Amino acid sequence: MISAVIFDLDGLLADTEKLHFAAYQTVFSKLGFELSDQEYANHWIRCGQGTDAFISKKNLAVDPNVVRHEKARLYKKLVSSSAQPMPGARELLGALQGRKPMGLATSSHPKDAYAVLKALDFEDFFYCVATKGSVERIKPYPDIFLYVANEMNMPPENCVVLEDAEKGILAADAAGMKSIAVPNIHTMSNDFSKATLVLNSLEEVSYELIDKL
Repeated sequence: MISAVIFDLDGLLADTEKLHFAAYQTVFSKLGFELSDQEYANHWIRCGQGTDAFISKKNLAVDPNVVRHEKARLYKKLVSSSAQPMPGARELLGALQGRKPMGLATSSHPKDAYAVLKALDFEDFFYCVATKGSVERIKPYPDIFLYVANEMNMPPENCVVLEDAEKGILAADAAGMKSIAVPNIHTMSNDFSKATLVLNSLEEVSYELIDKL
C-alpha cells in the first residue's frame, strides 16, 4: 500500500526547466559558448550532471563558480517573474493534502528550490523538502528519496515517486520505490522502462490511482 508520495520539482510540479535553460544559455553565450536545448536536456536533466562536469567535457576556459553565480542570479529573476506550475500540479497537491503525506526531492540547489516553492505558493504542501544540499549523491542515486522516506518515517516500499526524468526514475527504482513518470518536452526521449506507470500529465494522476499502486 502506498502511504506517502514523493515529488520532483523542476519539470514535474513546476514548469521551470525552460527557466534553468534560459539562464544557463545567457551566461554561456556571454562567455562565447552557445548552449543548445539538447545539450542542456541531456547533461543536466537526463544525466543529472552539473556545471563543473559540463565545462570540463566541453573544455571551456571559464570559471565554474562565475557561471554558477551568474546563472543563479538570472534564474532567481526569471522565477520571480515567470514561474508557472505544470498542468494539474496544484490540483493534485490539493487532492492529496491531508490524505497522504507528501515529500519533495529535488536536485536543485536549496535557494533555487525554495524560490520556486515560494513563487508558486507550494511551500505548505510538503512534510519534508530535500535538495541538492541534503545528501552527498544526487539522482540517479537513490539517496535523496531514501532521505525523504526516512524523514517521513515511511518504509521505501510504501512510497511512490513522481518524476519527469530518467535519472529520477532510476533513483526511485534503486530506492525500492514505485514510480510514476510524467515526461515533459525535454524528457520525452528518456528511458522510463523502470517506471511503474508512464502518464502524459499530472492531470491523469489522482488519489485513487496512487492508492491502487
